[in-house]
Amino acid sequence: MKTGTGDLLVECKETPTAGNGLFARTLCTPSSLLFAVPPQALMNIRTLKSLHPTSGPTPLTATQMISLHLYINRPHGSEDSLDPHYGPYISTLPREFDSHPLTWMVQSKCGLESGGVPLLKHLPPSVHACLVKLHDRFCQDWDAIRAYLVGNTHSVSSSKAIADCEFIHLFKTPLSTSPPVNTRCIYYRLKASKEDPDNLTLCPILDFANHTPNGLHSMTPAPSEADIWDSVPVKQIGFRFLSPADASVQEGEEIFLAYGAHSNRTLFVEYGFVNESLGNVEIADGEVDVQDVVESLILDHKSGVFVKSVLEDEGYWGDWTLYCSAESVQPSWRLITALRLHCLFVSNNTIHHNTIQSWHDVIAGKREIISDGNELAWKESLITICDTVITKAQAGLDSLENDGAEEYGHGGSDRWLPWMCENIRTLWREELLIAAAVKERTLRGDDF
Repeated sequence: MKTGTGDLLVECKETPTAGNGLFARTLCTPSSLLFAVPPQALMNIRTLKSLHPTSGPTPLTATQMISLHLYINRPHGSEDSLDPHYGPYISTLPREFDSHPLTWMVQSKCGLESGGVPLLKHLPPSVHACLVKLHDRFCQDWDAIRAYLVGNTHSVSSSKAIADCEFIHLFKTPLSTSPPVNTRCIYYRLKASKEDPDNLTLCPILDFANHTPNGLHSMTPAPSEADIWDSVPVKQIGFRFLSPADASVQEGEEIFLAYGAHSNRTLFVEYGFVNESLGNVEIADGEVDVQDVVESLILDHKSGVFVKSVLEDEGYWGDWTLYCSAESVQPSWRLITALRLHCLFVSNNTIHHNTIQSWHDVIAGKREIISDGNELAWKESLITICDTVITKAQAGLDSLENDGAEEYGHGGSDRWLPWMCENIRTLWREELLIAAAVKERTLRGDDF
């Protein structure tokens, strides 16, 4: 990048527990320019398009094109990448992602049982379901890249054999203004619409930064004119990153990047780690997806199919959670809405659209509740859901302990296994603690 030492206020150092990290080389006052990455050093759909041309519009998304370039120019063994455009940057990227849950899923589909594959059976159902969706997107992306390679043989030498399982270390997911996000990409405005999933880039130097869940010592990208005015980007001006606006960073202190307000479930599936264990559920942020439990509760009743169709029509099917924050511990509005409808039909012998007018009035804001009886009924169902989650979570923790999961693998290459097992324990403990807290507040009559 040909930057002088005076232009760069940060440096990469190895951390005791999180691999590489980004540290201040000197005192950084609030909102200082930490570093600037020129546009030609960014790896995105605009900079790569000329390197992988097609006869017409490119058939690849930004995620797929970035992954294609990484695949073609990946280093061999401990050697550096020979890519004349991004070789030095590619050479700094990790060489394998064996500890990432998506790698386990891909390996399991290939019939392998090594590494973290045995841990798949220990994941909470909601986490496993998210991982399956990520794997499906991975397969779609890989199919698109493989089709491109078949149709554009000039993009890869004939000596590069292409095997499905060889590609597992290049996992990726689309990034937009909402999760899920790419494990190593950051949002970068390139398209007319700010919601376009191709608004992403790989960025040297920034790539070294670790995640912070609380925003402390967190750098921020300087907005471009396109971001400020919500306009079509006319040209790339590079990427500039500023030090925290509310505090100075001392020399030698680590500077972080906040990945966003993601649940531990999302962090685990998308990034392969979780935030620290919940200590006090009263002050910790957390979320539990109860899709599997609620879906069974609804569909096991004779009215289940009808209730599901109504919820789907009104946009309330799925995405049911229990969550906690510093301000509250409660079920999500979507969950309350679904349970109200379910309990309305449990208390009625008829299944008809006329029965749900009172429910429609509630979601339309015309009335607060369906009835006092309905409120009691859905809260009783909520307690049953919490009990089910607590039981499953305790069983999951016991299974992980009794199975001796830390001993899976083959020694040195899988030294991350104990750490990853602790991450899975955190996921189960989070479900147990939040479900117990929601149950407690329901029993004591709190309003939600």
